[in-house]
Amino acid sequence: MEKLKKFPFILIFVAYLGYTGVQYYDFNFSSDGQVEQQQVKMKQAHDELDGLRKKLADGQKFMKTLEVKKSELRLQAKKLSEYQGMLSEGLDVPSLIKLLLTETKKIQLKVDRIEPGRRIPKEYYLEQEFKLDIKGSFSQMVLFAQRVSQLQRILRIESFSFKPSSASTARSSNQLDALLSVRAYQYTPSKEDTMAGSFK
Repeated sequence: MEKLKKFPFILIFVAYLGYTGVQYYDFNFSSDGQVEQQQVKMKQAHDELDGLRKKLADGQKFMKTLEVKKSELRLQAKKLSEYQGMLSEGLDVPSLIKLLLTETKKIQLKVDRIEPGRRIPKEYYLEQEFKLDIKGSFSQMVLFAQRVSQLQRILRIESFSFKPSSASTARSSNQLDALLSVRAYQYTPSKEDTMAGSFK
């Protein structure tokens, strides 16, 4: 019993408190303590969550932009389809000659000659030239040019030249001899047409 009284319980208690205090400090405040590690993990998780939210917001914004672009592409594809309808995928030369003759007849222009000329290939289309020798007044020539520009099919007067008519009956009148180069256009399909079709 005397030995137990002499045993340094206070020193052991103080040592225990010191050990517990060190453990508590390491657990809560040390850089490699569990609390600090958990705080680091929570901060990393919070940063990752913020990053994911930002990516989600960016993704939603991109999808909205994508829908707008798709709508614009559909509109462009529709316009392209309309233009293709004007250009046709085949040039019917006899029909085009008949069309030009019909227009000259409507305004009483005299046609001395009409014949197909050269074909000129371009990147997306083909040009077909027609040469016309016609006789008429200047106002008739202007009216013919206007009528050609208003046709559903795209036709363009590429070049023209005028001179007073050589006909003896026309020397005292306002009749002219005109040489016109008119061009029609044939659409050439390409791989872009397939791409445009996917947006319809």
